[in-house]
Amino acid sequence: MVERLCIVGAAGLRHFSHGRARPDDRSGREWRHRSDSARTGDGSVGGQPPRTGTAGEPAPAAQAPIGTEAASDPAEGDDIVVTGIRASVRSAQQIKRNAEQIVDSIAAEDIGKLPDRNVAEALQRISGVQVERSYGEGSAIAIRGLTQVRTEVNGRDSFTANGGRGLSLEDVPSELLAGIDVYKNPSADLVEGGIGGLVNLRTRKPFDFAGAKFAASFGLNHYDLVDQTEPQASALVSYRWNTPIGQVGILANVSYQRTAFRQDTVSTEPFYTFGAGTDLGPFPGRGNATTTVPSGAGIGQVQGDRQRFGTDIAVQWRPTDRLEFTGEMFRAEYNFVFRDYSFFAFTGTSNIIPSTIDPPQFDSNGEFIRGSFVDVPTASNTSFSTRDSVTTDYSLNGKWNPTDRLNVSADFQYIKGTSSADRAIVSLSPPNTTVTQDLSGAVPVLTLPTGAGFTNPANYGLGYYLDNIDDSSAREYAGRLDAEYKFDGALKSIKVGGRYTNRRANNASTSYRNFVGFFGGPGTLPDSSFYEVFDTSSFFRGRPGLFGDVLAFPLAILNDYGSTRRKLATQLPDAAAAALIAGQSYLPSDRNTQVEKTYAGYATARFGLDDFAVPFDGNVSVRVVRTESRSNGFLSQTPQVRVLNPDGSPAFNGDGSPAFQNGTTSFDAVNADSNYTKFLPSLNLRFRFTERLQLRLAGSKALTRPDFSQLNPNLSITQPNPATPNPVRPIATGGNPFLRPLEADQFDASLEWYFSNTGLLYAAGFYKKIDGFIASTVTPETYTFGNTSVVYDVNRPANGDDGKVKGIEIGGNTFFDFLPGLLSGFGVQANFTYVDSEAPSPTAIDTGGARITVPLEGLSKYSYNLIGLYEKGPVSFRAAYNWRSRYVRTTAGNGTRNLPIYSNAFGQLDASVTYSFNDHVAFTVDGTNLTNTRRDTIFGLDTRPRDSVLNDRRISGILRLNF
Repeated sequence: MVERLCIVGAAGLRHFSHGRARPDDRSGREWRHRSDSARTGDGSVGGQPPRTGTAGEPAPAAQAPIGTEAASDPAEGDDIVVTGIRASVRSAQQIKRNAEQIVDSIAAEDIGKLPDRNVAEALQRISGVQVERSYGEGSAIAIRGLTQVRTEVNGRDSFTANGGRGLSLEDVPSELLAGIDVYKNPSADLVEGGIGGLVNLRTRKPFDFAGAKFAASFGLNHYDLVDQTEPQASALVSYRWNTPIGQVGILANVSYQRTAFRQDTVSTEPFYTFGAGTDLGPFPGRGNATTTVPSGAGIGQVQGDRQRFGTDIAVQWRPTDRLEFTGEMFRAEYNFVFRDYSFFAFTGTSNIIPSTIDPPQFDSNGEFIRGSFVDVPTASNTSFSTRDSVTTDYSLNGKWNPTDRLNVSADFQYIKGTSSADRAIVSLSPPNTTVTQDLSGAVPVLTLPTGAGFTNPANYGLGYYLDNIDDSSAREYAGRLDAEYKFDGALKSIKVGGRYTNRRANNASTSYRNFVGFFGGPGTLPDSSFYEVFDTSSFFRGRPGLFGDVLAFPLAILNDYGSTRRKLATQLPDAAAAALIAGQSYLPSDRNTQVEKTYAGYATARFGLDDFAVPFDGNVSVRVVRTESRSNGFLSQTPQVRVLNPDGSPAFNGDGSPAFQNGTTSFDAVNADSNYTKFLPSLNLRFRFTERLQLRLAGSKALTRPDFSQLNPNLSITQPNPATPNPVRPIATGGNPFLRPLEADQFDASLEWYFSNTGLLYAAGFYKKIDGFIASTVTPETYTFGNTSVVYDVNRPANGDDGKVKGIEIGGNTFFDFLPGLLSGFGVQANFTYVDSEAPSPTAIDTGGARITVPLEGLSKYSYNLIGLYEKGPVSFRAAYNWRSRYVRTTAGNGTRNLPIYSNAFGQLDASVTYSFNDHVAFTVDGTNLTNTRRDTIFGLDTRPRDSVLNDRRISGILRLNF
């Protein structure tokens, strides 16, 4: 069953039909309604769902022969033209009412305009979808609590080459898209790969338009926190004409976006709990009471920009009414840069020493409220990071309808992706200091003592330099063939198909290996070119009492990877300087390759009885998938060898023990094969109790393959020093090429009441049982160095326990047409989602180090959307508020000792208003984060804050042309 939610923005649909529509005009911009069986706005016929599922022959829907009308148009004089938001909602209800799968969709209300600028942010308007944000923008999604989501473009594989399997949703300019479909319970004719769901990005085609089409947009976006204004522009040109060889169409669509951002963060370092009865040591007066204290605090400011450049070129040829070919090139380029300053006062492995002048204060539960700590180590860090990704997709599709009963389609795709990233961090070393922390307010306050000299270079030295580089590439060939034959009677049709893919992923990463420690004492900064002032006067929107200015390594130098190394090399001996200037290089064990082939076949039967006591219809299908994969990498082994004196005799340490050092590292190739076959059945049923009330039931089995980064077979180990036996096993970390896919049994039910053409209420329930969650496990493994065997505790991902996800979704929409005058332009869309989960989390611990159970990462138990709409005459308005409850952000945060970090509940308000001068020109002003939402994270309890974060508000002005 298909659930399609059209989220429309301010501009509405500004295209009107003039007389009779051309038979092939399926643009989705003209809306003709004579009855519930008339053509809907997306070009579907007879209320069937749009064909947007998989490439070539996507959704299991009836289709008229190409180039013909399945339902005759009404006479010109009988046309009832419905435009704008109401037409969109009415079409969505028709699709939902007559569909066979669970699909929510977002439609671009105008060419080049999704209702939200960012694809991930647009998806958050759909019930059951929750968004994770990165530097103020939506970046990743979870569907019904699961992040294992498959991404497609036009029903085909799409991915970012970064060791994963999916496409980074932030990479694609939204202006390229005609819409987005979210499949929550896919049937067997859709491509496998997402136990959470499937997201399909749809582009436009030249046959979407009757003839010539031109659309363009020009806009400026202002970001208030970083105080920058950046441009965006898009253009679409399409033409379609009749030739001696049939109908031909060509479309070109390009989009460019540049965005800026700033993020200010106040951080509290992890907490330690001293249990009752333990030696409370530095906290006199606490007796045997449980006491919890933070281990430090810090602030950070990140500034950066994103650039997106997208291109879509499509050519279509229809030589006859029963034969059609489509060729397309889709390309998304993404560049991300951020620069940041941060200053931390963090005890780390040092003792926590309370001040005797301003001793810590605690509440009745022993939780720290405020107070000072002395002799706290500090660090001032400057960092720079970039990511450049390009994904290019070439495809060719053919459709043939030899008879009214038989449809055949074939599809071929070649897709390639590249991604490179680098990160560099330079730390200055300020002196230890006294730190005062106050956690009593909404935002933690960190202050340093007045006159401590944190802007005096005489108090600083160089700390360390750290960097890493990553390069990834991937390519895939895919082909599929589908055929459907229609019948009369209870059996409506039989559809069969097959698909083959061959994918290769190459990944290289040095991790943070190029470490150089300077650790100069106070006053050892060489000169003023090694520092600048980190001005905190406007930090956190000028909030008083937070911190003060400090020195940091200059960003102007760090912006250039080579300049940074050359600058720091002046402070090193010749050999070390030459190595630093040379920069990072990849060892064999830094690289790994995966090759994966899949073979899939499916069969689907559609059925239905209209004259049964309760009319029903549906489909039953099964998909069989064979996966064959090979992982190639290296085992890196570094032995210990005796240190020799100049005369060749063995050297000894000062305590008389034999002296050892690292010997020559060996690299041995590791090749691992993994093959498996899976059966994925599905069933969709719909019962029509009345013309307005119906019940849907669905069940299916789905799978998600492990990420390629998890299949990495590389392992690097160093032999322990034979002269210093250690009772604790040495530790190593690696991937697992023998991981099996996650599998889910999933069930859905949905009750829907259509009380008017634009009025709907629905309630849906879902349940997923997941087998084989991947988690980190430690197992003993034995390796040999010559004649010596060493047992290591190796941390690898492994398939673990089962999990469960269940919940409900409630939603609806209506327009207040019964109100008088201008008030009749108001409407509302709303939805609410409840999701509960039970899943393993082997890495999470509490402040005392004990294992604990937490919900799935990224899953809010409660979330809702409330969208107010207005459209009357030339003015339209949209205000959308999205809210989600507390959720686990991570159980493995950087420097948090595996304490689970929770994101507190938060909501965000976005709005837009459009004035349409005529059918061709409109101007929109929109804004995001209008309520200046502060996002807070905690270590499980409100009394234990982690981060308080502020991001930009964005205000935009956009001129749109449409001819």
